[in-house]
Amino acid sequence: MLSNTRKTFVLGKLAIAICMIFALVGPALSATDNQDGIRLKDIIVIKKNGQLLVFGSLLGAFSPKLLDAIHSGVTTKFIFDVSLLRSRKLIYDLEVTSRQLHHQVKYSALKKTYTFHLKEGEKEIEKKVTRSQGEMTDWMRELNGAPIVSGKALSPNNRYYVKIRARLNHVDFVFPFNYLLAFWGKKSDWSYSQTFSSEGM
Repeated sequence: MLSNTRKTFVLGKLAIAICMIFALVGPALSATDNQDGIRLKDIIVIKKNGQLLVFGSLLGAFSPKLLDAIHSGVTTKFIFDVSLLRSRKLIYDLEVTSRQLHHQVKYSALKKTYTFHLKEGEKEIEKKVTRSQGEMTDWMRELNGAPIVSGKALSPNNRYYVKIRARLNHVDFVFPFNYLLAFWGKKSDWSYSQTFSSEGM
């Protein structure tokens, strides 16, 4: 058993090592966050049953290395940051609401199946299973009618738009590896929809 003094010393050394890695690796990786051309396209917003629904597609996400990681059993997440803003002249635009949607996949080598989860925080919205890699990648990269706000919450006299960013390959590991691997995650730039009314596009 380590004494409290020894534990403090070891943790201190570990913290220093992690900080040094951050200092050396962080700036280089930050500068090349989106070097692979990860981007969102075809962002549209429609109104259905009183709700405004967001659609969009993520491109450039599935590299061979990412697919290898999935097939090795690593739980992989795509996190979509979705914000609805009201367009205003002369002053900054106003954020009306935002959501963070988690698309998560886990591969079972035994069953040869992909289990997909759609979550918002800890709340599970949908769970699906498939044997098709193509179907899995579609589930992971598509925003397929995610509700963003009730149409009643918006003014018919204003114009609105949605901006979306995706963060990829966020994998859950225990300390200290979660901090190190966080630098390996990639993210897209913000992508913007055209402006629309309270009735959608």
